[in-house]
Amino acid sequence: MKILVLLAIFSLSLFSKLHAAQLSPEARISLLTCAPGDEIYSYFGHSAIRINDPKSGIDYVFNYGIFSFDSPNFIWRFIRGETDYMLAGQRMPSFIDSYIEEHRSVYEQILNITEPEKLSLFEALLENAKAENRVYRYRHFSDNCSTRVRDQFEKCVNHQLQYDMSGDKKLSYRQLIDQCVPVNSWNGFGIKIALGIPCDHITTFSEKMFLPDYLMRSMAGARVVKNGTGSPFVLPATTLYDAKPVSQGFDPTSPPIVVNLFFIIVLGLTFIEYRRKRRMIWLDFVIFLSLGLAGLLLSFLCFFSVLEATGWNLNLIWALPTHLIFAFLLLFPSQRPKLDWYLKFTAGTVILFLVSMPFLPQTFHWLIIPICLVILLRSADKLILPILKKQL
Repeated sequence: MKILVLLAIFSLSLFSKLHAAQLSPEARISLLTCAPGDEIYSYFGHSAIRINDPKSGIDYVFNYGIFSFDSPNFIWRFIRGETDYMLAGQRMPSFIDSYIEEHRSVYEQILNITEPEKLSLFEALLENAKAENRVYRYRHFSDNCSTRVRDQFEKCVNHQLQYDMSGDKKLSYRQLIDQCVPVNSWNGFGIKIALGIPCDHITTFSEKMFLPDYLMRSMAGARVVKNGTGSPFVLPATTLYDAKPVSQGFDPTSPPIVVNLFFIIVLGLTFIEYRRKRRMIWLDFVIFLSLGLAGLLLSFLCFFSVLEATGWNLNLIWALPTHLIFAFLLLFPSQRPKLDWYLKFTAGTVILFLVSMPFLPQTFHWLIIPICLVILLRSADKLILPILKKQL
């Protein structure tokens, strides 16, 4: 990631040269849309603006998606949702080569705007690229590389951009994210578990453009309306680099395989335990320790992070941070008889959660069900068996 730091330094000299340059009438400004990648930060794709003026020797990309892992306290700030991104410049050949290397398709839509509008957009980008303006606080839904490009486009035509909303569908942020996040990856599973109630907000047409793919589609149908007449905002898209899809084979370590296999193993061990009439404390320790650690992380993301997507996460109903304390108390034989109430409470909470899932204001990943069944296998006996004994 030091390359990104060098890129930012290079941008300072690049933008100073661009300030002295003049766009010719042949200059073209275009939207670049890059397909998603394999790294977690590239799951959602990327948007950038290209300034191409062969007559003036200009072919640069204005890139709002630059950040550095080398910045102070990056990991902590990233988890807290306090990541700063910046606008940096890059020569077009270097930009396209980086996406070819990452095997990510790149599409271009040339803006169909007037010379004054081109100049207005160019000057706005240069102003935004100044050292005092170039850094911004990243917000995944409301302020990212895609929304910043959209805002610049709307400004350059004096907000006379009208979109074709005829095919717009009612989709939540969660449904939009599901389209981008790999289905059977642990990163994808973790992201989906971490998303809270705010992600079930139904998006407007404009809000969908936080995703580069939706920005590209929206611009394809947009028109600039002046004096009652409209013209297409962009020309038909062209493919600058077409990355052929790579087929994904069967992965025995994918979340659906591992979680369901774990449930079957716990089911088998619990049956053996009942037959032997001896509780496997080590199994409870592993399960509740894992749940407690997950609960701590979700609690931090929910209550202490400023991330837009992780607030008010109802997965904390089954992933209680107190499971961590319970796990360690189990290691002391003298404490175990005093913990029956906690197992009853846990079982009752999980049962109510499973029954009420369809009615809660949050959508849950389907793998939550086998995880909750694992919790019930290790706790429900303290709740159900006493009831059965009373009935008998």
